[in-house]
Amino acid sequence: MKHSTVHRLRAGVVSVAAAALVLTGCSTVGDTGSGADAGGGDDTFTVGFAVGGQPDADWQELQGDVAAALAEQRGWDFVELSNDNSEATATKNADLFIQQGVDVVMMFNGQPSVNPVIAKKYADAEIPVITFDIAQEGWYFVGVDNAAAGTEGGTRLGELAKEQWDCDVDLVISAEGTSAGQINTWRTGNARDAVKEVCPDIPEDAYVSFEADGNLTTSLANAPGVFAAHPDAENILVVGLNDQAVVGALQAATQLGRDGSIMGWGQDGGLITGDNVDPNLAGSVMYFLEGYPAFAFEIADQIAAGEAPEMKDTGDDAAVSVTPCAVSQEQASEIPSIDDRVAALADAPEGTTLYDLFCQS
Repeated sequence: MKHSTVHRLRAGVVSVAAAALVLTGCSTVGDTGSGADAGGGDDTFTVGFAVGGQPDADWQELQGDVAAALAEQRGWDFVELSNDNSEATATKNADLFIQQGVDVVMMFNGQPSVNPVIAKKYADAEIPVITFDIAQEGWYFVGVDNAAAGTEGGTRLGELAKEQWDCDVDLVISAEGTSAGQINTWRTGNARDAVKEVCPDIPEDAYVSFEADGNLTTSLANAPGVFAAHPDAENILVVGLNDQAVVGALQAATQLGRDGSIMGWGQDGGLITGDNVDPNLAGSVMYFLEGYPAFAFEIADQIAAGEAPEMKDTGDDAAVSVTPCAVSQEQASEIPSIDDRVAALADAPEGTTLYDLFCQS
């Protein structure tokens, strides 16, 4: 049996769902440490994994749990840190991974404006990087087809507006995440354009945007200004970068008593399942984010074997392109919890994806 060492920033053991994936190996869970003692001073392959650290995003912690379990399966060393949704922390984590001599880095960074700086650090250290959902030149891209996801979500929301309101829409709010760059354009912009396609007679001045930064708290704080600027708007649609951005606007509407006729359609599926779904979140485009590490480890397996695959680093040319799954709130209520989804994937035939198992659209 190979020995693997798991160093994690947050305390506790691997979750029950991820534990279902652990087939072999031994692990210790402790402080991150530094240098060879933390990252694998022997010849064991070492994975550095940075979770996003965004609040209200349980899937990010679960990504780390699943990745730790996959490293256990292979007998690899594993070092996990959190980017804490912070540019400074993400940069510091890059320095730590380099110091610890990891062989590959996998991560989600919700503050990608710093990624070019981090990319240079890793390039200089000759450490390959696999990034989730937000592309960076020189990094393997694993993520959803963001352009298709935006179009699917906007189309479904537009169809609802056509069905329920005959496209009589007073306001279409875009909860932007401009720091995500092209990703925001694909998700939010394409959703907005898709609404226009379904309901072409909505006036151009009915389309407004605000900065949500992909964060529920920021969205909740900034959205009231939009409602104040449009006091007579009744039938309202909301699209955005992710579920948190959209739900923040919906919650702001509820707090202001403006939720009598409002519908939102999210992106990423982070807040569309479970017991506390916002009643005005009509649906979301699920990416099954918790399953991303399985795709990343396919790339890492090739790197560990000395057969690194061809670099594919954009959403148009992804190393792995995840199929988006647009689901209504009713459809999402039939999808199992994250823990159960991961357990089901572990028991499924090789090559099966969470999309195959649970996409109902």
